[in-house]
Amino acid sequence: MYLSEFGQPHALNSLLQECLCISLDNAIEGCATEMRITLHNEGSITIWDNGPPLPLIGSDGLPAIQTLLTEVYACRDAKRAVNKDLCLVGVVVVNALSEWLKVDCGIDARHWRQEYQRGVPAGPFVDIGAANSAWEQIAFLPDRSILGETYVDIPVFQQWFADQQFAFPNCRVTLNDESTGEILRLS
Repeated sequence: MYLSEFGQPHALNSLLQECLCISLDNAIEGCATEMRITLHNEGSITIWDNGPPLPLIGSDGLPAIQTLLTEVYACRDAKRAVNKDLCLVGVVVVNALSEWLKVDCGIDARHWRQEYQRGVPAGPFVDIGAANSAWEQIAFLPDRSILGETYVDIPVFQQWFADQQFAFPNCRVTLNDESTGEILRLS
């Protein structure tokens, strides 16, 4: 699925769609009222939502997000039946095809972060400081040595988003393209 898109300038759309599954799940469940997607000038992408983050310790003793970022289909297997089609292979593909990926979250009034380098955890979650609320964020930089030069085809992404007919009337979703300064409302 992804191999056919290597070298294609719009391959980043597929990675963005996979990475959205956690935030979209929060929005569909009614847990998130705001989701922000930011396309940064240097090529990285950040997805933030104000829904509840995944627990720092999962059933296997590892952070729940670490399992999703390192095991194929773990994201899909973790979803409730109604939301399973939000993920194809999972956010693990985004991690594997990124130079770096950072997971940040607000849990129990603390800001936590775990970093990955080329798909591998660089260490455990680290306490960054105080947090005022519960939230989660994933930021990643696609690996150009694998993908080549890529970009998010915004009209194609907007059409994909509209075609999904996501049902979350109480969640505002925006896309901020720093290269143009344009902020688009997706829902």
